[in-house]
Amino acid sequence: MDIVSSSQDVLYVALALCVLFFTVFLCWLLFEAARILKNANRIVESLTHKLELINEAVQYMRGKVDGVSKNMGVMSSMMTGLVEKFIVGKLASKLEKKVKNTISRKKNSSAKKTTQKKSTSKRK
Repeated sequence: MDIVSSSQDVLYVALALCVLFFTVFLCWLLFEAARILKNANRIVESLTHKLELINEAVQYMRGKVDGVSKNMGVMSSMMTGLVEKFIVGKLASKLEKKVKNTISRKKNSSAKKTTQKKSTSKRK
């Protein structure tokens, strides 16, 4: 029982060993591809989780900004009312006083002119 009786038998044994090594290589390659895909899946899940956290944070901040902007509308209308009441009211009253003073000065100056005219006409 000789395994190698001819050169053709040697060829068949070499081919069998090559097929065996090629099969082992393909199995190892398939295993590595599965590990790479598993790692890629973990990375995608981690990325998805982090993006969800970012989205939640942005939604939280958006809600806070919306709440502040609603309150700012109320605050703005209150401040507008206060500004109108105090500042604009004071400015309006000062403007009225100045207008009254200007009008009274004009009346006084015109009254003086008329009295001066009358007195000059009486002297003649």
